Amino acid sequence: MNKVINVRITNELKNPNTIGMHYRILCMTGPNKGKVYYLIGKRVIIGRGDTADIQIVDVKISREHAELSFSDNGYTITDLGAQNGIIVNDAKVKQKKLEDNEKIVIGQTVFKYNIFDISNSLVEVQESTVDIKNNKVKSRPKFNTALNGGLDNDNHDNKKYDSKEEKGGSKIIIMGAIVCLVLYVVMGPTEAEKTKKPKQPKSPTDFENLDIVAKKSNQDDTDTKKKLDGYLHSGRREFSEGNYFRAIEDFRLALLINPNDGHASFYLSKSKQRLDEDIEKNFIKGKQEYESKKLQAAIVSYCSVVQLIQNYPNDDRYKNAMQKIGAIESELGQEKGEIKCFEEKSTESKN
Repeated sequence: MNKVINVRITNELKNPNTIGMHYRILCMTGPNKGKVYYLIGKRVIIGRGDTADIQIVDVKISREHAELSFSDNGYTITDLGAQNGIIVNDAKVKQKKLEDNEKIVIGQTVFKYNIFDISNSLVEVQESTVDIKNNKVKSRPKFNTALNGGLDNDNHDNKKYDSKEEKGGSKIIIMGAIVCLVLYVVMGPTEAEKTKKPKQPKSPTDFENLDIVAKKSNQDDTDTKKKLDGYLHSGRREFSEGNYFRAIEDFRLALLINPNDGHASFYLSKSKQRLDEDIEKNFIKGKQEYESKKLQAAIVSYCSVVQLIQNYPNDDRYKNAMQKIGAIESELGQEKGEIKCFEEKSTESKN
């Protein structure tokens, strides 16, 4: 039994030109980067497995990760219970009706969703243009014989008359030119022409200014790209080391430079997700240790939360962790603020 084809795959990025509605997702990152998937089935599966309509070799993607289902003139994406979920425009979703130009993050792969409505009139104009080009037909003014009193029929009869008129006019023009040339030779150049200064070559200043502007623009583009690459490199390093708050700041700065950068958007979402997961884990661990009377271990867990969001003391999670630490201080008979989550640097080390 032949498998139903739900997706047409191509490497061509040009827009479709056939009449009708077209739904497309473009792979922007990962091993399938540059591939174009035209959705033609009622139900399309994205996943790592061999049975997936759109197969992506990504360890963060489940065998059947997401479903694209067609209804109401568009596709709706649904999370099929995957461990890493689905992100649409930086927000984690379970199900969403997709709109044109929306960004989809599945695992470590970023897609872009597009809708094309190709109308009949647009195709007719394009086809007529191609036909004209192929047949090498040049545009000429056409006269409607019904409106112009048979003007087209008189063209043949008037050819001889037009030819004679053209010849007579040419002779007059030639004779006039000869007379002017003789008068100029006999009389010589006028005083105004004698005193007229020779035409100076155009100053290259304007062209030099344009060249300077172009070079400056290229230099600005190069500097901007260096800054963007620097933030992306720093953010990825912080992300790999588990410093998710620093990574978030780097990727936010990268998006200020280029709001459409797919890598920065993807890693920003992942950094926020990992940070939330780490904070939640430390709260759960700290609670279990506190209830088991492992107070020193609980202090370490709650201090980990404080260290993760140390630059945001107004965050509710930061305040909650500090309250937990204060309760442990009271239970241990210590003064408030005696437990330090950060090592205090001495004056000598600062110098």
